[in-house]
Amino acid sequence: MYRETPAPPNVAARPSRCAERRSSARRVLASCLFGVALIAPFAPIAAQHPLVSLPFDDPAYQIFEGLLRGGCQPARVSAYRPYLLRDIRVAVRRAESDSSCAPVLVAALHDRFTRDTFDIFSDNEGLLTAGGALTVRATQLSNGEFRPLWRGIRPKELGDPPVAGVAQGRVTWGSKNVVAVAEGVGYTHRRNEPALHQRAVRSTSGAVDFGESYLNAQLGRWLTFSFGRANEAWLGEGRESLVLSAWGPSLDRIELTGRWRRVEARALLATISSVELNPAVDSLPVGAVARRFYRQLIGHALTVRPTSAVEVSLGETILLSRGTQTLELAYMNPFMAYVVTQNDTSRYNATQDDNLQVFGGVRLHSGGSALQADLLIDDVQIDPKDRKTVQDQLAWSLRGTQSIPLIIPASAVAEYRHVNSYTYLRNFYATAYQNYDAPLGSELGPDADLWRLGGELWPSGTMQLTGGVSGWRQGAQRIDQRFGRNSNGHAGQPYPSVTPDRPFAQRAILADAAASYLKYPVTLTARLEAARVKNPNNQLSATASYVRLQLTGRYAYRLP
Repeated sequence: MYRETPAPPNVAARPSRCAERRSSARRVLASCLFGVALIAPFAPIAAQHPLVSLPFDDPAYQIFEGLLRGGCQPARVSAYRPYLLRDIRVAVRRAESDSSCAPVLVAALHDRFTRDTFDIFSDNEGLLTAGGALTVRATQLSNGEFRPLWRGIRPKELGDPPVAGVAQGRVTWGSKNVVAVAEGVGYTHRRNEPALHQRAVRSTSGAVDFGESYLNAQLGRWLTFSFGRANEAWLGEGRESLVLSAWGPSLDRIELTGRWRRVEARALLATISSVELNPAVDSLPVGAVARRFYRQLIGHALTVRPTSAVEVSLGETILLSRGTQTLELAYMNPFMAYVVTQNDTSRYNATQDDNLQVFGGVRLHSGGSALQADLLIDDVQIDPKDRKTVQDQLAWSLRGTQSIPLIIPASAVAEYRHVNSYTYLRNFYATAYQNYDAPLGSELGPDADLWRLGGELWPSGTMQLTGGVSGWRQGAQRIDQRFGRNSNGHAGQPYPSVTPDRPFAQRAILADAAASYLKYPVTLTARLEAARVKNPNNQLSATASYVRLQLTGRYAYRLP
């Protein structure tokens, strides 16, 4: 609920500036929607460069996931997202020749992707194209907000605004083995937008930022180099991952990818948000002064597929926090394990451990069944003496899917995600596993778990119906909390954790249902969620109900 300051008597007849801005914003939004309605029927699908990455909000991800849950293993593009259009086309061709893949879903991908051969680049002269997208969300909240989950229960005033719009404009240049993308993004509201890097524009509610802006280059037959800004998600599904998720702002990074028939490897170097430690909000020694720390996220991972039914991944990430912007080349070497490198006696601040994460994942497939298990080791106590006082910092997930033999594609899913109380956290906020106060890891944040049983139906290749029920627990720890906390002295404490200011564990039952129309370039989604929460926000209070209804429409023109 917005409240305007009463105008002085001499200007009482004038509308307030806030009212003028909102009226202007509504006129602009209405004009954009009218323009989209006019051009949508005439939207051509232009050829796109094979090295362009597919944005995370593209409907093709949902169709690929529908194929995988239905037992179509050839549709597995990669354990790492975003996908490149080159790899998408290879997966679509494999799926077309496999009888286990739902024809209506494969046809939806075929119609969009396989026609784009981009032979125009064979002369190396290059081509410049432009495109864009408009997304409009209408949200109705009852009693409060609970998305994203890591932020817990909040008042409606801190949740999604009733109407919000996001406009994207993109310029792409490509030649035979190189593509460059620059994308600008405008938001009508900053509120509850964890993907934003920028401050508000002057005194308005909106913001302007750069979205995906990168250069991708093919190095020989097997290697791909990428420099610039993009989201990353390793393992997991969609935006979600215990290791490296795409819930927060995109990363400014350098990445090298190697891709062979049965092996895929990645090496990543990214700069993330700097943090100023301040005695007023951080656990600094008496007399300490405020100090800014510059942070980098470095990671490498290897995925091996010994057979078409088995996929195994192993890797590390490390978050470095430094008082200077010096790069440590030992960590940038993808052939050296960080767990060994961090014990080098000559490295910067050798008395303090960096935030090291070791992770692994296994995906098994048999017929219409699939099982995926991921494990993240933030810190584990091997010494019996340490185990008596220090709590393990782990996270794991299990997800099983089963196709259902109906006349239309259908599947069921069961999953469980668990993050220990102090996973991702450190004694100083500068080394917490976060970027702009949003998790680099799971949507749950620390000190939370969630189980879900659900299913989906595909009446057509571009119509998806989903529903499910979940159980969600959240303890007292938060990814953005300051003072920082670590696991020392907390062995044997109950899970989820409690603290004097959050003395009760929050427990909730969630239900969700959604219908999506995924016919590119227009996508429409209606999603209804309900939550019955005991001890909301970890306080002793009556069990409360929350309802969230969101309608989302998106039109994309030559994007990607």
